[in-house]
Amino acid sequence: MNELSLTRAALERLGEYGLRGEVLAAEYTHPGETRRPDAVVRLTARSGATRTYGTDVKHRLTPELATSLALPTQLPALLVTTYVSEPIAERLRARGIDYLDTAGNAHLAWDDVLVDVRGRRNPAVPRSRTSPRAAGAFGRSGLRVVFVLLSWPDMASRPYRVLAEASGASLGTVKAVIDELARAGYLYTGAEGRRMARGGELLDRWSEAYSITLHTALALGEFSVNDLSWWPDAETEMRSMGIQVGGEAGASLIDSHLRPASLTLYAEQLPARFIGRHRLARAEGGGNVHIRERFWRAPEPESWIVPSPLIYADLLASGDPRQREHGDRIRTDDDRLVHLDRT
Repeated sequence: MNELSLTRAALERLGEYGLRGEVLAAEYTHPGETRRPDAVVRLTARSGATRTYGTDVKHRLTPELATSLALPTQLPALLVTTYVSEPIAERLRARGIDYLDTAGNAHLAWDDVLVDVRGRRNPAVPRSRTSPRAAGAFGRSGLRVVFVLLSWPDMASRPYRVLAEASGASLGTVKAVIDELARAGYLYTGAEGRRMARGGELLDRWSEAYSITLHTALALGEFSVNDLSWWPDAETEMRSMGIQVGGEAGASLIDSHLRPASLTLYAEQLPARFIGRHRLARAEGGGNVHIRERFWRAPEPESWIVPSPLIYADLLASGDPRQREHGDRIRTDDDRLVHLDRT
């Protein structure tokens, strides 16, 4: 089931609530739109009240993704998916996001219309194996390649071999990702070679896929420590051990107004000496120090902070509304993220 057929299946449930839904356009573009809707739909109530939405279709939705979603902005946004559980519904309603699923769960509010249906069972609609929006690029290996492109956009014009070395992906994966991104309109070929297009939209889609597919797979260990005040003074030590700072701690180095409550570190392997030196205690249930695998090789000398697209994605993947607010702030403050939104 592709995006358009899933949308139509969800719209069919509206008759139960005295609403009629119709697809006006399978695609929609607007000047300045960084996140294009999957379709444009119009909902009409018996009273005659109407609303035109830009849809964002998700075949799979988790509570973390419900927090991290970046939705189309030029039209009111309608999230369409196969199933919205109660924990997911709570997060969507808290963010003021209207939604509709193929089970008939819905939250729709405009003018004199209010539909709030919860608790319908999952219809177990089979997940799509392909997507017209470059699904392979957002698989586990593909995400590593896209990360390199987002972090160093000039890498788009480099040979596949260089991209493979930087991302740790195979040459076959790199070629498949580049081809799919080009077909989806995220890369174009000009006089100077390949260049990125719609970088802000690509960052949104990468961040969402990262929260589902790659985020938890990178975990090397969870630890707890009572006092986190020491880490800003550990830059020299971290550099010498190949450790970089991400998450909300990394965000606080971009925006000094942020006060991180956790520390996310990236390393090639679990840094046992560092863990012992700072008395980090194992916390299998989740602690305030997260150590993750560094899965890339930078094409240029790096600072002790991970590239900002990864910081942004980690903030959104946390599922914490406070960290999402931090993500929104650094997206307007960080030069790399601002540049992506302007491409």
